[in-house]
Amino acid sequence: MTVETIPAVQARTHFGEIMKRSYKKGARFVVEKSGIPMVVILNAQDYARMVEAGEERFKILDRIKSRLPNSPEDVVSEDVAKAVSAVRRRHA
Repeated sequence: MTVETIPAVQARTHFGEIMKRSYKKGARFVVEKSGIPMVVILNAQDYARMVEAGEERFKILDRIKSRLPNSPEDVVSEDVAKAVSAVRRRHA
């Protein structure tokens, strides 16, 4: 799904239509004000999936951290990110 960038004035004027497109067709919008991305509009189902995916990542980090109690959280996060990247490269 592509993401459409729209100015804040257009988002305000056509908010009902934007909500309908997002809900029915899965459209996503980045709303800009003065050329600066301010907010994203996406349907509730996509948002729930994103939140769930984020929570799963934190659960994994917490599980790893509990096994390495003397390691700083940023070091654990960096190691996990490297491991995930390596796995993705192998599967690409």
